[in-house]
Amino acid sequence: MRPISFGIVIAAVATFALVAVTLAGTAHAEAITKPMSWTQGSGMTPGPIEGTSVVLEKGPFGVAMAIRSSGLTAGDVVTVWWVAIQNPQVCSAVPCTPAETMTAASESDSVVALAASGVVGEDGTISLASYLPKGEVEGNFFDTTLHSPETAEYHLPIHNHGPLDPSIAEEMLTSFRAGCTDESLPEYYPQTALADGVAGSFDCSTVQVAQFPASE
Repeated sequence: MRPISFGIVIAAVATFALVAVTLAGTAHAEAITKPMSWTQGSGMTPGPIEGTSVVLEKGPFGVAMAIRSSGLTAGDVVTVWWVAIQNPQVCSAVPCTPAETMTAASESDSVVALAASGVVGEDGTISLASYLPKGEVEGNFFDTTLHSPETAEYHLPIHNHGPLDPSIAEEMLTSFRAGCTDESLPEYYPQTALADGVAGSFDCSTVQVAQFPASE
């Protein structure tokens, strides 16, 4: 399933509903709901964001998510990323830190790939959904597969690319780098992320994140 673009609420809800039904019909499907949180890089104190929600449902055949977030900048492009850490025991912290996940991906057996993307609405909200099936992962930053969807630790970061630039709109919606200054991207990300997309003039940042430790 390709990522959902432009934050169409009806499409996002319908996509997640379909995926949830699929997973619910399998053994051991599990759904977890929690609010999004600000990240350290947002310049605000980390903590739950009122009026937001993210649902993660995982089963033996894959994992689904649905996000409704707020407090974003109207007109900006945001991308949401699957971060599935299948061996979080090697991390020094719980949950794993972004730097440790990216620099020790082989040891942590991590999968990182685009989940969904869209343009923030006039009210500063966006709704997105996605499904990641077990197996090979299209666009994965690393040479890994999703083989343990039920037991992995999941992070769902929201990355802000700045105002939509029609000349590079598709790249902004489908890559980690497009629209961003090179200086604003974390150095610990792999070249598969840092070289994907046209550089821009916006100081991009990961503004929100939901984390689901493996024990949840």
